[in-house]
Amino acid sequence: MIENFEQMIDGQIMRFCASLGEGESTRRVLISRDDSAETLVVFDAAGLLGTLKADMEPPEKLIADAIRKAREEGLIERALDTGTIQNASL
Repeated sequence: MIENFEQMIDGQIMRFCASLGEGESTRRVLISRDDSAETLVVFDAAGLLGTLKADMEPPEKLIADAIRKAREEGLIERALDTGTIQNASL
């Protein structure tokens, strides 16, 4: 499942996508640039509560929560500014 979204970065609208991790890492949401597939933010289910949340919530809610958290915490901007993938908990 992939969700595309736009966000204003430095006065410019940029396109991103969020998707569930594939393979064994299905408890992971990845946020990437839409035009280059460059991974910017990785959300992992951490601890017992995070794992339960990831197992019980529908995929679209996990992705929506990750997008919201990335925006609120400025994770996308930080990844673009530093060139470093940002890691966070779901």
